[in-house]
Amino acid sequence: MHRPCRCVTSYKHAKCEGHNAKNSGRNQRTTSDYHLFGVYAYGNHYGAHWKIAACENAVGGTKEVMQKLCMHDPQLSVETLLSEATTAFNNKEIIRGFSPAQHVLGQAPDETGRFIPASHSLPRDILCETSEGEFAKAVKLRSEAEKALCEWQAQQRISRAVHSKHRPCYDYQPGELVFYWRCQDAQKGRRQPGGKHGRFLGPARVLATESRRDDSGNIRPGGSIWIVKGRSLLKCSPEQLRRASEREELLEAMASPGEQQAPWTFHTVSERIGGSQFEDVSGEVPEISEWRRAQRPEEEIQPARYRVRQKRPADTPAQAEADNMEQEETTFPPDTSNHARLRERSRSRGPGGQGASSGPSALQATAWWNDVKGECWPDQQSSYWSDTTAAVEIEIALPESRRGLQRAWDNLGGFFVGSMRRRAVELSERRMSPQELEAFRGAKAIEVKNFVASKAFEILPDHLKPDRSQAIGMRWILTWKLKEDGTRKAKARAVLLGYQDGGYEHRATTSPVMTRQTRQLLLQMASWRQWKVQKGDVTGAFLQSRTYPDQLFCIPCPEICSALGVPAGSITKVQRACYGLVDAPLEWYRSVDEFLQQLGFERMWSDSCCWALREEGELRGLISGHVDDFLFAGKSGDVLWESKLQAIKDRFKWGDWEQNKFTQCGVVVEQVEGGFELSQPSYLDKVNEIGVNANRRKNREETTSERERTQLRALLGGISWHAQQVAPYLSAEVGLLLSEVTRSTVDTIIRANILLAHAKSKQNHRMKIHSFTPETEIMFVAWVDAANCNRPDGGSTQGIFIGATDALIMSGQVCDVTPITWHSQKIDRSCRSPGSAEAQAAVNGEDNLYSTRFQWSEMRYGKPDLHAPEHAVERISGCVVTDSRNVYDKLETEVLVIKGAEKRTSIELLALKESQANTKVQMRWVHSEAQLANTLTKSGGQREYDLYYKMGHRWRLVEDESMMSARRRHVVLCS
Repeated sequence: MHRPCRCVTSYKHAKCEGHNAKNSGRNQRTTSDYHLFGVYAYGNHYGAHWKIAACENAVGGTKEVMQKLCMHDPQLSVETLLSEATTAFNNKEIIRGFSPAQHVLGQAPDETGRFIPASHSLPRDILCETSEGEFAKAVKLRSEAEKALCEWQAQQRISRAVHSKHRPCYDYQPGELVFYWRCQDAQKGRRQPGGKHGRFLGPARVLATESRRDDSGNIRPGGSIWIVKGRSLLKCSPEQLRRASEREELLEAMASPGEQQAPWTFHTVSERIGGSQFEDVSGEVPEISEWRRAQRPEEEIQPARYRVRQKRPADTPAQAEADNMEQEETTFPPDTSNHARLRERSRSRGPGGQGASSGPSALQATAWWNDVKGECWPDQQSSYWSDTTAAVEIEIALPESRRGLQRAWDNLGGFFVGSMRRRAVELSERRMSPQELEAFRGAKAIEVKNFVASKAFEILPDHLKPDRSQAIGMRWILTWKLKEDGTRKAKARAVLLGYQDGGYEHRATTSPVMTRQTRQLLLQMASWRQWKVQKGDVTGAFLQSRTYPDQLFCIPCPEICSALGVPAGSITKVQRACYGLVDAPLEWYRSVDEFLQQLGFERMWSDSCCWALREEGELRGLISGHVDDFLFAGKSGDVLWESKLQAIKDRFKWGDWEQNKFTQCGVVVEQVEGGFELSQPSYLDKVNEIGVNANRRKNREETTSERERTQLRALLGGISWHAQQVAPYLSAEVGLLLSEVTRSTVDTIIRANILLAHAKSKQNHRMKIHSFTPETEIMFVAWVDAANCNRPDGGSTQGIFIGATDALIMSGQVCDVTPITWHSQKIDRSCRSPGSAEAQAAVNGEDNLYSTRFQWSEMRYGKPDLHAPEHAVERISGCVVTDSRNVYDKLETEVLVIKGAEKRTSIELLALKESQANTKVQMRWVHSEAQLANTLTKSGGQREYDLYYKMGHRWRLVEDESMMSARRRHVVLCS
């Protein structure tokens, strides 16, 4: 019932009203008002919502009516809103056929809301209203309140109809074994973060229940249940308890036989508990979803009995309070029974003796299968596993080499784990289905056909066959290869066991591959000259190499022996650098280089994996290769170029030739009208973040484990590859995080996860290779920047960004800039000042610019004079852009004078000064916000590159004769 109006003092009708007992006795004014108005109040527990629902709904309804009245007239005071809402409820809400006002006052108000007494005297609550509109305002306000009340009542009826359900009746009996629900407080415990999540603890015994019976004699749910846990007396709500299972009761009976014999009386319990205190935990009532979650073993660890191997040490009160959710202690009171003494004595004896640990490592919980009921087990057991001598064989072949065998014996467990991991990648025919076996038979047949067609093995007569110890073995590697459409196909690869080769350590293994700079320059040359770029993939590349120059013998696989028409296990001579040999990649490169030079291509000095086709000094085409992936750039319709391509297609066996859009080394290359676009739209989908639980997030300074550091290296390595290929804006931050791995903390993991999320949000960005007009004079600009002492070890970071652009950029115009190469790395030596770091970055940036100019000059004009490479570099214009006044001022002088505090820095700048004289490299200064390399040195400094990307990969060199810094520019603009 809502608080009655003042005239209730004239009527002494007693009223019984329930209220929330959580804070009962704290508000003396409310208690005195109840006595004054003759209202009897009884207390209910605040968790028993089925008893105080009327009070809670009345409070909620009052608030809703007040809110709607406030929306009707925002000028009303809170007192007026509360008065009107209370009046509406007291006069219009129907309870057992009458309104609260009728229950208390014995009558309903009139049309003006007044209670007219029987006498003719003026009523005590007469309204003092004037004819200036107060009466109409009051009537309208009362009407709005009654309207809001009617809407709220309709909503309540609908809500009750929707949520109506049967509330279970709990009939716990004294002495019953139960488990009780606890929610960990946010300030207690080390593992639980707090909040509504909790779990069941126990077991405990029911001491008494506060239950009642209705008129029919049926049990009504009690508001509180008293349980005993060890020496603790707890007051719980029925919704917190669950009965123990049969298995839990048996375990408790076996663990505490003395307690089972004790009679459950109040006197016995009072003697065992002692004192006059109890703990009220009845407010921690779980929700239905939490109740169900806590009883699923896969979601929550279930309560289990632990066997403690020694006596428990006495915990301090603070420790016991902090660990109440971590480890439940079962303390036993002084008991004269022999069972208790024997049980306590037996716990001090264990495998570890008296000094055995009592920590978590000494606790052993029962197995999960003990919870399975008997009827859930199969009626008939497997005959195989009924045999006590049954076993399972796991066959892992030991290495045959002495070194490999020694490593296996040094760490046999690690060898087994590594072998099992490799088995997870490779496939075994023993575990294949008939359909999979058929698919791999076809894949093997294709591989055997390639070996036979390439004449990889030579059949030897018996008198020329060496001893079997001089021949190496061969094996199959079976894997699934994922197609672009998401399906998979069987792939079989026959490899030689190259580690069995006696001359293993004496063979050359270094094989060159195409660099990122070569890829960018080749695409830039193709877009500038309007060439068509094609991509070809050689099938079974190593089998198409030249004749193997050394003498090597092999025992092929039985399938290959059968195809060759020789018995299985026959010794043959190796004629091709097959897969598995340590020098196979180098032999393949030599074969390709030899053939291309025979066709008239010349290998470039700047990159051994790039070949140029010239006729009378004119460039007609370019070829670059990365193992068996090749890029061909030439003019469509050129007779000379087309004839060379046809000869290449005839010499090797190729897969599909692709153009316009293809994938080269994980990078999607698409030729568009304005040049090329490079991207990796799906690469980061395979990179996953590192999971960090809520407890560890609270302590970000905690060091990482070895497993987390391994995960951190894998995560940052994946992002680093993406940054090196198409995302320069990630280079600085991923490099700084990689330098923290050895001393990483939880904060490092969180920042790495944030970086991954940022990278995934931009993984659809595309890097542009601009198509300049044939008349454009292409030059190269190197933006260099440095951040001093920004690494964990005190080192400095340099950022270098080299782009190909129009020479008009030197006059201050906005021009297209193609990214050619970029670096964000640690400076080799320690830098004492920011000026020293900037000087190092400038020198290293000019060194990279020198290499880029040299390679572009060789592409355009042919082989350079290696005794005078400056002549080739001088033919291509270059510029170094810095935002350091110190570096710029020293290099703009006629002669660089070695003086000052850091003479080594001045000596290092002499290399750049010499390049100014020999290669005509230019120097420019820009403020920091126009420095494109600023993104490559600082964590979170991506503003410049974002602007560069939004401008369509265009930039300008800001001209400023006053050389005003970015900070001063902001001050001037703001003023």
